[in-house]
Amino acid sequence: MSTYSKSFALHRGPQPLQTGQHLRFGKPISRSLNSGKMQQHVYTKAASEHTVITIGEALYDCLADQLGKSKEDVTSWTPYPGGAPANVATGIARLGLHTVFLTALGHDDLGEKFIKLLQDRNVDTKYVQRNSHPTRDVLVTRSLDGDRTFAGFGAAKTTEYADCFVDASKLPTDVIASADVLVTGTLGLAYPGSAEAIRSAVSAAKSSASPQQKNCSVIIDVNWRPVFWKDLEKAREIVKDFVPLADILKVTDEEAEWLFDIPAEQALQHPEKVLNAVSDARGVLVSAGEKGSAYAFRSPGGKMDISGIVPVLDVKVADTTGAGDAYLSGFIMYMLLSGGVLELVADPEKVHRAVQFATACGAATCTKPGAIDSQPTVKEAEALLQAAGWNK
Repeated sequence: MSTYSKSFALHRGPQPLQTGQHLRFGKPISRSLNSGKMQQHVYTKAASEHTVITIGEALYDCLADQLGKSKEDVTSWTPYPGGAPANVATGIARLGLHTVFLTALGHDDLGEKFIKLLQDRNVDTKYVQRNSHPTRDVLVTRSLDGDRTFAGFGAAKTTEYADCFVDASKLPTDVIASADVLVTGTLGLAYPGSAEAIRSAVSAAKSSASPQQKNCSVIIDVNWRPVFWKDLEKAREIVKDFVPLADILKVTDEEAEWLFDIPAEQALQHPEKVLNAVSDARGVLVSAGEKGSAYAFRSPGGKMDISGIVPVLDVKVADTTGAGDAYLSGFIMYMLLSGGVLELVADPEKVHRAVQFATACGAATCTKPGAIDSQPTVKEAEALLQAAGWNK
């Protein structure tokens, strides 16, 4: 999750659990996906057999070092790597899956540092494009009490950054078609070049659906950030036209209201309403900050909806940056180790456990500063579930 102002930080991560709220998680992930205890080498092998591809922006949130100052009065900034697709790539790699990241970075110092960071996190950067435009940097001022406000872009205008110029003709469409999951957001749809690349990637993923080849599931995280768009009304139309391509859609309760005119409270309490708004999707995930998250999935055959609500976990919050991205990473991990989305939705209890594991990943990220450095391992996420009594 990128760190802009409160009004833009719609992918709100898990907040403290309300007193008395507990749910049973079931067996740890290393045991719950098979009968009997899964040995570590078996678990590692199963994870490494899957490939997840993410496409979209990689950027730096540059936080003002001086609190309570306007942009003009800030004298120094500290850059933190982020961007939702990049966060999901590193989060999934941290959980043990093979991850490929597709983006464009500048031939500059920030771009070099981002490449090294991705490689240090075991993300496959073979297909990351480089160009002469600057790597995106976002300026964020902070109030005296720590609230963050988007203050503009740093090195260039929003349409002039490297990520706007991903070359669709250079995408590894064969790699995408053979992957298990493609994850994308919607920010790149604001710019012609990246929009073409994202749509080409989704098309490649959809082309994999055949009896002879496994299906690549498309997951779309709306990740609405109005500051990236010039025309907000047109942006809504573009995003609304794009989300029906999702096999699984992730939205916040506020995004559901903005996009589908479903009141935020209704989106959380009745996620099946969001699912009905995207008729071709297999399922939806609805996050709502401290209120928890909800899910709705169509069962095999489409005869019934599987839905539920999972509360947040009680953790000491240091920074909520990237919590929503870690949440999505955890869900994808659990889904793939369950055999994929069709196998997951065949067992309603397993769907619930997948969202609980996702919640633990999001909560773990909140306990440390930064979106990427704080991402948990499977062991760390399970420790939170155990502490909450969900792993019984």
